[in-house]
Amino acid sequence: MHRASDVLPFPGDGGANPTAHGVAHRLGPTYDSLVEVELPPRLTELVLLLRERDALGRRDRSLPPNSSQPTRIVVVAEADPVLRDLAVAMLEETVLDVVACASAEEAIRAIGEQPDEVAMLFTDVRLAGAMDGVQLASLASRSWPNIRLVVTSGGAGERLAELPGRAVYLDKPWRALDVLMQVDQAVRTLGPPAPC
Repeated sequence: MHRASDVLPFPGDGGANPTAHGVAHRLGPTYDSLVEVELPPRLTELVLLLRERDALGRRDRSLPPNSSQPTRIVVVAEADPVLRDLAVAMLEETVLDVVACASAEEAIRAIGEQPDEVAMLFTDVRLAGAMDGVQLASLASRSWPNIRLVVTSGGAGERLAELPGRAVYLDKPWRALDVLMQVDQAVRTLGPPAPC
């Protein structure tokens, strides 16, 4: 398990031209000047992440789901509907499509329907249903080794020791920047994530 606070600095993108959408649509004209001025390192990382994200583009939602256009998905497993909606709203601003689930069982079904398209699982430890987020992360690690695992909790305690070694842990309340950096890693890596 790795803590998201251990994430290495985000590298520059070499000046790729972004296509503006989502949050970056409002930042598009100011990307270059934002990176050139002295900003706090984490804010610079966010600007670069948004720029890179926009350069990758987003799946065209007007096409049928079974079209040949590649789709990447993040599955959000969170029992609290308010926190789930917050995570979904934030993640919908990324290049990934979002599937929201209240339980581990729902998340397993969602991943099982399109396992090759799921880039990331973002789960709380406490979930509705028979399984919790630690069990879900362990099952996902064994069954779908290419999915980035991000586990969050406000008080998992000793359960954290049971997380798979490749899982990234975020304390609640998590910061949007930390989650977005995990999305970036999920999009960039085709296989299991490198240690943070």
